[in-house]
Amino acid sequence: MSKQIHYNIDKLINTYPDANIYIIFGEKSNGKSYQVKDKIIFDHYQKTGMRSIIMRRWKEDMKALWKEKYFKDVDVAKKTENKYSCISYYKDEIFYSNYDAEKNKIIRGEKFGYFIPLTQEQHYSSADFTDCDVIVLEEFMERGSYIPGEVKKLMAFYSTVDRKRGVTKMFLIGNTISKVNPYIPAWNLEKVFKNLKQGEMTQIEIVNEGDDINEKTIVKIAIEYCGASGGKQMSIGSSMIDKGGWDTNPQPSLPKSYKNYNVKFRCVYKFKSYMYMAEFLQDKETKEICWFVYPKNTQIRKNTFVFSDEISTSPFWFRNPYDIITLRNQKLKKLFETFRESIIFFSDDLTGTDFKNSIDFMIKR
Repeated sequence: MSKQIHYNIDKLINTYPDANIYIIFGEKSNGKSYQVKDKIIFDHYQKTGMRSIIMRRWKEDMKALWKEKYFKDVDVAKKTENKYSCISYYKDEIFYSNYDAEKNKIIRGEKFGYFIPLTQEQHYSSADFTDCDVIVLEEFMERGSYIPGEVKKLMAFYSTVDRKRGVTKMFLIGNTISKVNPYIPAWNLEKVFKNLKQGEMTQIEIVNEGDDINEKTIVKIAIEYCGASGGKQMSIGSSMIDKGGWDTNPQPSLPKSYKNYNVKFRCVYKFKSYMYMAEFLQDKETKEICWFVYPKNTQIRKNTFVFSDEISTSPFWFRNPYDIITLRNQKLKKLFETFRESIIFFSDDLTGTDFKNSIDFMIKR
């Protein structure tokens, strides 16, 4: 029986103490959020008196029950040397508190933080948060939809809090759900997320160009892919989110070896900065046709047909393979019409899952 090993944030902080943004992701229930609460939110407040802001994506994510349970795993009495016994909140503010048994009510004490949904960031644009220097975004990896312009919204809120002090640290915490995530392409993290293995960490630097040549600033992003924690996995099935691997769905693979097919045509799909090569194949023996999709890691060649959410003046670039009004070649139109679910195969489950998560058109059955 494997013993469960809980995540410890110390190594990341000690290795990259000057990072501005920390991205921590990995398997579910390994202690990521607890470590941030315990050592970043509570200990930091105890040492400095500076408060923290806890965020979720949607207002619906921060309902009363979630707020009440968020700090349940922290021993408040121990952290405050028995000065307080519990945590309470009033509207968006979070307090150390005590329960008065005689009056049957919670008595609020020191305020140490705020609950703010990211969708509401604009409402706080003129607020004064100079009492804060920590922002924690929970569940930054999503299974469903992201907020339109989410990265810009978060950066706008970061600027609201920091007010050019250069002291605010932000923590993005998530489970390994999907690499199809707006923060990865926005901060050019594709190679990092592709190559980083479980248990590894790294740091990258992004140069922010100011209006003046002397206004350049360097933003440091420290990233950790948490190691496996072990312990029991009681969920039925092979849920990767409980193991730390990327969450995937089973995808169809080629019925035969790749060498049994002739490549008749190639095109590229590029959505949300993820690139895939799609090959139109024909079985050498039966002459049956199919499509084979795999990651593309090289530059797109000239005169290659590309389907993408990016805008291009190239006559070879389109958005939807089933709706190519400007294409006059009827044979190619019919070819792209064959891109249907029943005959599309993928190099692996992760490729198929990411492909379907990234494209913004419906694959026809």
